[in-house]
Amino acid sequence: MISLPEDFVILKFFELGLYPKYNKFNNVYQCSCPICREGKSLGKKRRCYYIPKNENIFCHNCGWSGKPLRWIKEVSGTNDTDIIEELKEYAPYEEDILQPEVKKYVTSTLPKDSINLSDQAQLDYYKDRDVLRTAIQIVKNRRLDTAVNRPESLYLSFVDKVHKNRLIVPFVNENKEIEFYQSRTLLNRDLKTKPKYLGRVNAEKTLFNIDKVSSDHENVYIFEGPLNAFFTKNSVAVAGITERGRSFTKRQDEQLRTTLKWYDRVWILDSQWVDQASLVKSEALLKQGERVFIWPEKFGRKFKDFNDIAIACKVDEIKWEFIQKNTFEDLEGIVKLSQIKKYRNQTYLN
Repeated sequence: MISLPEDFVILKFFELGLYPKYNKFNNVYQCSCPICREGKSLGKKRRCYYIPKNENIFCHNCGWSGKPLRWIKEVSGTNDTDIIEELKEYAPYEEDILQPEVKKYVTSTLPKDSINLSDQAQLDYYKDRDVLRTAIQIVKNRRLDTAVNRPESLYLSFVDKVHKNRLIVPFVNENKEIEFYQSRTLLNRDLKTKPKYLGRVNAEKTLFNIDKVSSDHENVYIFEGPLNAFFTKNSVAVAGITERGRSFTKRQDEQLRTTLKWYDRVWILDSQWVDQASLVKSEALLKQGERVFIWPEKFGRKFKDFNDIAIACKVDEIKWEFIQKNTFEDLEGIVKLSQIKKYRNQTYLN
């Protein structure tokens, strides 16, 4: 059986499904079913679901249910051989497709024909490209080019099949090699066909910015998304966690047990005052014995994340003192979150 990478399935779901969309609150993808076409409700309702955590696609209208591979073959009319050939464009080795259980921590290349947004010569050469101008403007507006903990470079590809016209953030490992990368949508129209964030296909997530962690400070700050880690020294990012709390890949767990073994961890998520998922995740982390940054009301009701603070306050660094003052653990943290829950419940009722 061929095991399909999640990002590949998502792309095929948006390509083959009718009127597809993504529900970020429960990490579920929906479309109007291309098999039964849902009768008169076509385009009005989306009864076909792809649930990544279950690796299953099913339709509430016609009852079709099965693995993504079977769905893709049935909808597109392709076979296993066709899909293996298509996957070769995404995976560095065919054996990784046929034997996915064999993990290889190899250094990846960047998306096809990536240009370095820190290289003025490349910027001058492609200066007439609208998407490049958009990328530069977003980077400047969000202060990603001056942030204290930014990576050495950001990238952009005009041609890569998966990551075309997206801001590419490299995940550099302990050996100063790009082992993983994540891309972010630049063009609003692309949100209709692809998720806002995509990782390197057929690769295991690593920790973002682990190469910049210094023993001069005893804490390491763990963010969910890499862009927020740009603004605090000794910060890394995991590129997404579940509402059950910690969700490291094997590679990330290895990095935490070795390179970051001697550091005290502090989790920094989006503001619990405005993000329900963050509130749930923060409580789960506290119950697992982790230390968590709990947003003070003054900032938490106004800003969603550290990048928002940096933009509004026109700063390139958010100091450790601010984080430490608002970091809690165990029962004290649970009590702090209960106060936020009370506020959210009252706001909802009003």
